[in-house]
Amino acid sequence: MGGLAINSGNDNILKNMKSTEQKTPAQVYVFSGEDDYLTGQDARNLVDKLVPPEARALGLEVIEAQARKSEEAAAAIVRCIEALRTPGFMGARKVIWLKGANFLDRGIIARSKEVSTLLGTLAEVISASLPEGNILVITSGTFDRASGLFKACSARGQVSRQEELKQYQKEKAAAGFIVEALGKRKLQVTREAIAAIVDLAGTESRQLAQEIGKLEIFVHPRQKIGEEDVFAIVSPARESEAIHLADAVGSRNLPQALQIMRQLLFQKENPIGLVMALETRFRYLLILRSASGESADIINALLTSDKGRPMHPYFLGKLKDQARLFSAGELAKCRDIILETRLKLVSTASDLEELLLEKLLVELCRRRKK
Repeated sequence: MGGLAINSGNDNILKNMKSTEQKTPAQVYVFSGEDDYLTGQDARNLVDKLVPPEARALGLEVIEAQARKSEEAAAAIVRCIEALRTPGFMGARKVIWLKGANFLDRGIIARSKEVSTLLGTLAEVISASLPEGNILVITSGTFDRASGLFKACSARGQVSRQEELKQYQKEKAAAGFIVEALGKRKLQVTREAIAAIVDLAGTESRQLAQEIGKLEIFVHPRQKIGEEDVFAIVSPARESEAIHLADAVGSRNLPQALQIMRQLLFQKENPIGLVMALETRFRYLLILRSASGESADIINALLTSDKGRPMHPYFLGKLKDQARLFSAGELAKCRDIILETRLKLVSTASDLEELLLEKLLVELCRRRKK
């Protein structure tokens, strides 16, 4: 996996740019997607191929386009139009990078009269053909595909948009991003540590890159990153969910479970709701453990929701891995402990809730003697 989000078209663009001296590049390139770090990285790779370092003083103009109000957006568009209309020095190639434009969607800034008019003018400039040697590169989070500017860019150049991923796909891609980034630093990482990084830092590649940099410094001179290193240095960057707590407990990962539980309580999550999520998880695990050896159809029928929805194969695979970590007797005992804790929470003062949850997690994660 080359990055956090899967890009549709970016690789082809960069392949086409391998020999810019022998092949004339397009005049417009657009990189859009929710992960601004990756879109910016893809654009930077392209710009590096288009403009060698010694030519960037006169051959590259970067226009920062992250606008907080319509006046800032209008100024960035005007500057872009002027740069596009001005030929490069002595007819040399000139790249104009409209970087991080956050007003190409259908938001409030884009709908303002001045910005809307200027975007229309920019579309006309692109459609009318740019001066020879001038190339426009645009990076944007969201780009309105029905706009005149998008259509003009599509007609005159190449448009690359990150595919929208489901949450489990984002987490899988994030794991690939982490492995690749650490591999470039010649660092090894355990599977548990990768999962912990994603759980804490989220799936946004900019945040992941920052946390990886911190880990590299933290473990030096060691070359292996473990789960304990992650919990020691990585900062929680996203709100946890009850399912993350259930995943940590199902994997018998007590340090991770405790950290997620404290984060959930900090987010004002209902302790009884957390216990109910654990109760559901261990019900699933007990079904899988008890039904081992049965056909896939029978197992799927047992795990089908009340609304008749089958369990997602990815989630089912995760549950099967967790069920193997417990005996059927352990799972039955865990369900009893969860029920006892739930009853205690109903009649316990709020200042003791965290203590009860901590005790519950210790009981669920600990290894019992056979």
